[in-house]
Amino acid sequence: MIRIVFFLTCLSLPGLAEAHSVSTRFGEVYSGLLHPITTLIHLVPWLALGILAGAQSPARARWTLGLFPLFVAMGGVAATLVSPIEAVTVINIGSLIVLGGLVILAIPLPAVVFWAAVLIFGISHGFANVDTNLDVWGLLRYLFGIAFAAYATVALMTGLSSRVMQQDPWGQTAVRAAGSWIVAIGVVFVGYNLLLP
Repeated sequence: MIRIVFFLTCLSLPGLAEAHSVSTRFGEVYSGLLHPITTLIHLVPWLALGILAGAQSPARARWTLGLFPLFVAMGGVAATLVSPIEAVTVINIGSLIVLGGLVILAIPLPAVVFWAAVLIFGISHGFANVDTNLDVWGLLRYLFGIAFAAYATVALMTGLSSRVMQQDPWGQTAVRAAGSWIVAIGVVFVGYNLLLP
């Protein structure tokens, strides 16, 4: 009985939990790299954008690999210049549903639709990921980490989805199924945020 009481007492005394504490001890580059890829609200839309880029023409997909990290870095710079904007969280949650819905289509999109998604969601996710408490050089290193994470995530998913969609007969179905899961994750995030006070 004493062991059970001791065990239950230990369970009722949890330690302090801090968001993204995994990335705080490695320096600014690694903090910037790890922050977005350890958060579902950023990682999943970036994966969705990579999948969507794989469904576009090769030239458009290649441009995405350079422009998306640039837009993410621009969003990070913008976050240091203005006060926090509440709408950014709504846009980032909406990116799950919008990008997931576009992945479900799994078709080449009109250029204006695709580039608008890359621009808007790149800037909004960069805006939400920046650490404004750093000095100038620390901020530059942090932004490099975020931009590299954006590049690596989108590049890997673009290559994978392009290969699956073009070479495997089940590729379109697999991509559309992934899109449905991304939309479902977005709906869960919307519901969760509606429950918050």
